Amino acid sequence: MHSIFDKINKIKLEAQNKVLSFTLKDSLNPDYQSKFNKKYFRKGCTLDINADAEKQITDVKNRAFELVSRYNKSTLALLDFVSSKGYKVVRIDNAKRLLKIVEETPGFICEARGLKALFINLIAGCGLSFESEPMFILEKETPEISDFLHDFYLWLAMDMGLPGFDYKTHKLFIRYFVKGEDALLKHIQINQMLMLKQAVSRDKEAIEFVIEFAKLNRASKKVHKDALPDKVFI
Repeated sequence: MHSIFDKINKIKLEAQNKVLSFTLKDSLNPDYQSKFNKKYFRKGCTLDINADAEKQITDVKNRAFELVSRYNKSTLALLDFVSSKGYKVVRIDNAKRLLKIVEETPGFICEARGLKALFINLIAGCGLSFESEPMFILEKETPEISDFLHDFYLWLAMDMGLPGFDYKTHKLFIRYFVKGEDALLKHIQINQMLMLKQAVSRDKEAIEFVIEFAKLNRASKKVHKDALPDKVFI
């Protein structure tokens, strides 16, 4: 789990909390509509309706646990499932070194545009194009399931329709979390802040899923060790 938890460091969590606690100002364009920010007004009061969003997030989490259980916590089996859904899975030497050039890491790669997309397409063997599709790019060596689940969860959330993975949003996410542009929050527009908030939410949900998986996995091993009835979820 070390490589995953290297990512879950104090600085990143503080930055996430900063974005997630952001409150909308009155300057928000009244015409701006967001799937996860529906508002209803009555007698001067504002009510946020998040039931649909929460249900979708719960559905993704449940589906993730179901798939991990169905495929016996096998990274290769889960990658085969990803491929069966029509997404490209690429295994190459020096993936980490190559992807670092475009500020990415091995795993799930969101869609890209421009020279970044061209570079991703070239190393993935997808031809010459300035637009790249979401895909997995991994090292030749198969990652451990604990290291893979964060990216698998993000891919599944995107595949099931949660927001936060489009090109513009991912670009903001990289600027803030990878490049460390702390001043970004002071200059971006409200709708961009909402986009960034969605990306941060997805990453936070993925982290929580990995942590919950680890706890359930430990519980499963303990039950097996103690020779108790193996009635556990995973």
